[in-house]
Amino acid sequence: MELTKPLSLLALALFAVLAFYGRSADACMCMPSHPQTHYCTADYVVQLRVLRKSNSIEPGKTTYKVHIKRTYKATPEARRMLRDGRLSTPNNDAMCGIQLDIGKVYIIAGRMPQLNLCSYYKEYTKMTISERHGFSGAYGLACNCTITPCFGMQCLRQREYADGCKWSPYGKCERDYSACVPHNTKSPMGDFQRCRWRRTQLYKKCLSYP
Repeated sequence: MELTKPLSLLALALFAVLAFYGRSADACMCMPSHPQTHYCTADYVVQLRVLRKSNSIEPGKTTYKVHIKRTYKATPEARRMLRDGRLSTPNNDAMCGIQLDIGKVYIIAGRMPQLNLCSYYKEYTKMTISERHGFSGAYGLACNCTITPCFGMQCLRQREYADGCKWSPYGKCERDYSACVPHNTKSPMGDFQRCRWRRTQLYKKCLSYP
């Protein structure tokens, strides 16, 4: 009984994600991910401006012509792709395509070969200072800490593991103002590192006034 309760909560949360986006039954399913997770698992992370778009370059896809303003990380394969200044996404909502606004600047953390709803994309002007700092490199220093989505108070009350942090996908304070980072801890057995949420002033303020 105790096992089925967390699974039911997980299924409910996934259903809510699909319902929110209004996708069909064959739509992609994306587990909620913290921005730090997006950074650490992405093939590339860039700041870019959208110049124009076309629906005629590749069948079934929208291709965005972009100007890469800054590359935060990229695999060799991703660097070759980014040289063309083009990013593609399915042009059908049911296939999890995304829409970017012409002229806007975004931070995008993507996986090869194309963008979809599981990618991270956010207008730069709508990001918090903590998010901008994270994508500028702070997230990359903590990729050895794993952030695990956690549904329900029972899950959040369970013991934390030393190599990660639990996160409620509805927890905007952790999402917008913190990162899961290694922290040196002293114990009778000696010093060791464990991961925990960085308690910045903005994070503590958010917790005080959620």
